[in-house]
Amino acid sequence: MRKASLALSCFLLAGTVLAQQAPSKTPSSTPAAAPSDSKALAASPAPANPLTDAQAKDMLEMTGASAMKEQLQHTMMNYFKTNMPFLPQDVSTDLEESFQKLDFDTPIIAIYKQHISTEDATAIIAFYKTPAGKDMMKVMPELLQQSQQVGMQLGRKTAQEVIQRHRPEIEAAAKQYQEEHAPKPAPSLTTPSPAAPAAAPAAKPATPSPNTAAPQPH
Repeated sequence: MRKASLALSCFLLAGTVLAQQAPSKTPSSTPAAAPSDSKALAASPAPANPLTDAQAKDMLEMTGASAMKEQLQHTMMNYFKTNMPFLPQDVSTDLEESFQKLDFDTPIIAIYKQHISTEDATAIIAFYKTPAGKDMMKVMPELLQQSQQVGMQLGRKTAQEVIQRHRPEIEAAAKQYQEEHAPKPAPSLTTPSPAAPAAAPAAKPATPSPNTAAPQPH
């Protein structure tokens, strides 16, 4: 499902680029934001003439995004069956039927209207219908998958190199952290309590003095 979403995004991006290269009848007074400027992209205003529902449905169908509903249903049902095998059959049936009734098109079309104009949609759909557009849609999933793999490999390699360069520093910091956050031992019933002060020794009986006369018997 994530791969299909990424593919759809790339399709839209490619179509928008082609549309921008073509002469535009209604040029925007606001300069286009650079692709690397995520804040500018997020703040871009909605098009004055958003694409129509029919255009959005055509794009969903041509890019294969409409099949995401089926994939989502299958994925979610597999999740429940795997992680909750104890679900009663009537609950499982209710879940499957409820997923089938979900309306994905309406919220997705609303998102499209926030970003794609009817002029751009016309150019995008026209591109999808060309041999180049059809070929791109065929190879795009594989391109995305391989690009993700390359990105992950480069990321892991870079992280390993950085960690290796700072290994002594990291090991020292880890040791200090473990010492500072080591759990304190819980009190045990067998642990002797602090020693109580020793009791004073009992007084010894007084020793009679030699000068004291012993009592005489009567």
